[in-house]
Amino acid sequence: MRSGKVYLVGAGPGDIGLVTLKAVDLLKAADVVVYDQLVNPEILAFARQGAELVFAGKYAGDHVLGQAEINQVLIDRAHQGKAVVRLKGGDPLLFGRGAEEALELAEAGVLFEIVPGVSSAYAVPAYAGIPVTYRNISSRLNIVTGHETPDKGKAVIPWKKLLDKNGTLVILMGFGNLETIVRQIVTTPEALKTPVALISRGTRPEQLVVTGVLSNIVKKVKASGMKAPAIIVIGAVVNLRKKLDWFKPELPLKGKRILVTRPVHQASVLADLLKRQGASVTAIPLITVVASRDVAGIRSTLHDLDQYDWIVLTSVNGAVFFLKALGRHKISLDRLKGKKFAAIGKKTAEHLEAAGIKVDLTPREFVQEGLADAMIQAIATGSRRVLLPHAAGSRTVLEQRLRAAGLKVDTLDLYSTRPVTENHRRVKKLFEDRKVDAVMLTSSSCAESFIDVFDRSRLKQAVGDVVMASIGPITSATIRKAGLAVAVESQESTIEGVTHALVGYYRQSKKDAT
Repeated sequence: MRSGKVYLVGAGPGDIGLVTLKAVDLLKAADVVVYDQLVNPEILAFARQGAELVFAGKYAGDHVLGQAEINQVLIDRAHQGKAVVRLKGGDPLLFGRGAEEALELAEAGVLFEIVPGVSSAYAVPAYAGIPVTYRNISSRLNIVTGHETPDKGKAVIPWKKLLDKNGTLVILMGFGNLETIVRQIVTTPEALKTPVALISRGTRPEQLVVTGVLSNIVKKVKASGMKAPAIIVIGAVVNLRKKLDWFKPELPLKGKRILVTRPVHQASVLADLLKRQGASVTAIPLITVVASRDVAGIRSTLHDLDQYDWIVLTSVNGAVFFLKALGRHKISLDRLKGKKFAAIGKKTAEHLEAAGIKVDLTPREFVQEGLADAMIQAIATGSRRVLLPHAAGSRTVLEQRLRAAGLKVDTLDLYSTRPVTENHRRVKKLFEDRKVDAVMLTSSSCAESFIDVFDRSRLKQAVGDVVMASIGPITSATIRKAGLAVAVESQESTIEGVTHALVGYYRQSKKDAT
């Protein structure tokens, strides 16, 4: 049995742009990814298709996996010969228990590697316009935890000695103990005037910063409605924020919490579009795309490509799997010369053309009905033969319409979509905690899997007033069939189109409110 390896990887403080290149490379190659709650879910889009994703996060009073269970998962997968990425928020060794996990791996004889990440201890203050050091103001930096483990018996952090007029104090995981920390740290009346900042959701579009001094910070934080987790910065450097406050994403989706349900390998592009408009994105895949096991059937059809005049792709996934199948079976693109290609939309066309395949036909409406109309108009009936590589169980409108028009159509199942039921719990938790403003549903499969998260008899109640954003009429029909309203429908069935439609919806809502 080959030996596996575990990589203890820092995922950075939240902004996906702060993830290291090494972390991305490891995610692309990993067989298993074990990730924490504080990890930005968008980062999982870098994981290779088919990788096992294990959520090891923690909700208040509810451990999804205990630390001992996490350790065992890492050890077991490595002993199975797998490459495992243990993804931790910030840096894995700075209050991240990465060293504890590394020791467990060492004792179990498992190879491991530590990949540092950008720590929230300095990155989050930087996004708030607060440098943790500054010449002539702060030449020292203390970083401490505000949540000591109960097994220590008594507190060992010397709070009364940490306040330093020539230094900066950064406290991680201290939000819930803020009042106690302030009481312990203040030893003189003068200390009450020390500047303080609390930063929640740092480096993300919904970042919230509350500033004050030690005498009033508890009251100001309570009035702000801020929630954990948050970083506490204490020291004169906080005053520099008045001039250095640079991170101000005043964008149409600012403050909106958007759930993206696309497959992991496709979620990042949509998430990026939403983030550019200011949204806070949670990407939880509710479907996955799996290659067909009928290798012999695919090989036989591809080796018989000469008999087809047209090859029609009805999705980006179809184009991806078609190109992969050609490569796997060593079929040169030269075999495609003289054949015509049709693509259901511009994204599918772009993917084919990027591989060197000229697309001859793209319909005005990016749905099967539109593609059928365009093809029937463009192709003379008779002996014309069409190959339709697609997903198993996909809609048959195109196939039926072409056959009714006299064309000879063969279908080829290259892949299938399957629900990711293990993520249902996370989605349900988001809705129970009222942490979703809108859901992006980019296919009927995504919509069906989303609907299956909830008890059908209480679906409307569970979803509440959360905005359903649909990529097009076919997906909208699936949503409405379940009894839910579609608030946003894209006029162009693309992720850019549905993002634009969602932006328009919120802009109009803002106008109506004023």
